[in-house]
Amino acid sequence: MDDATNYVVSKPVGVGALITPWNLPLYLLSWKVAPAIGMGNTVVCKPSELTPMTADLLMRVIDEVGLPPGVVNLVHGDGAGAGAPLVAHPEVRLVSFTGGTSTGERVAASAAPAFKKLSLELGGKNASIVFADCDMGKTVPGVVRAGFLNQGQVCLCGSRILIEDSAYEEFRDRFIEEVEGMRVGDPSDVSTDLGALISEQHREKVLGYVDLAREEGGRVLTGGSPCLPSGFENGFWMAPTVIEGLDIGSRCATEEIFGPVVTLHRFSSEEEAVAMANNTRYGLAGSVWTSDLERGRRVCEAMDTGMAWVNAWLHRDLRVPFGGVKDSGVGREGGRWSLGFFSEPMNVCVKHE
Repeated sequence: MDDATNYVVSKPVGVGALITPWNLPLYLLSWKVAPAIGMGNTVVCKPSELTPMTADLLMRVIDEVGLPPGVVNLVHGDGAGAGAPLVAHPEVRLVSFTGGTSTGERVAASAAPAFKKLSLELGGKNASIVFADCDMGKTVPGVVRAGFLNQGQVCLCGSRILIEDSAYEEFRDRFIEEVEGMRVGDPSDVSTDLGALISEQHREKVLGYVDLAREEGGRVLTGGSPCLPSGFENGFWMAPTVIEGLDIGSRCATEEIFGPVVTLHRFSSEEEAVAMANNTRYGLAGSVWTSDLERGRRVCEAMDTGMAWVNAWLHRDLRVPFGGVKDSGVGREGGRWSLGFFSEPMNVCVKHE
């Protein structure tokens, strides 16, 4: 200003609650801890009760490197016993939660009356859109990876595959061949493509969706049942599953399954592909596969998602904003978006003499 200087100070928010899921336990916890303490906050971490050990190991490293006691803290427990009291605690001023949409609703309902800063990264039902002019040799393995990485237990997974009519049969046949070539087994073996699901309860949920798909008129092209690798019979294994013939509005095509299950759907025009991709309560991610990069950008920008890729999937620069729209969450983290969330900007105006 002509008669004053304005500047902004980024101040700590206070105590942050960092709640993380079981599917990427170390990555997602460290992703939150670093910017939170970097902006001067203290944090209480609550990992999933299904994957407590990686968080415990991270805390041991933090202690060994000499971070002052009380800066990064860890509590174990389930949502009701540990997560809910943590979110509701009056001295917690911000909550960063990654997990399911239904749990996110309860987190938001608890945090909102106290006007706490809130970041929610929730579920997804993401589309991989395959145009006929794509490079099949790169697209097929890319879309397989998008559908089945980490047994499909990634919120960004492309579990709905939309294929242009003229390429449908070729893509489907090559896709099935690629999926059936995946190796399910020992996760410590570098040649393994798929491991076990997180729990028996979760596998039953996934199998329930396969049964539902059959009821909804779907045809299981491959997989659809448990598989038992030799020497690992007590694990919660599931063969990678591909289903076609479902209506795009069916439950299996619109609800998050979070397992190694994908559905195939035809489209005849760019506009139809976009409409099909957006036909869900979620809006986290998506991918477009085409040799026409201008169309790729155009279709990505028409999708109701927080992020999208052209001819790639999960090709991540951690400085970009991460998050979704609709029932996929509130807010963004990553790079300067994380620094902004984990701080309070204060404007100071100094009047010139």
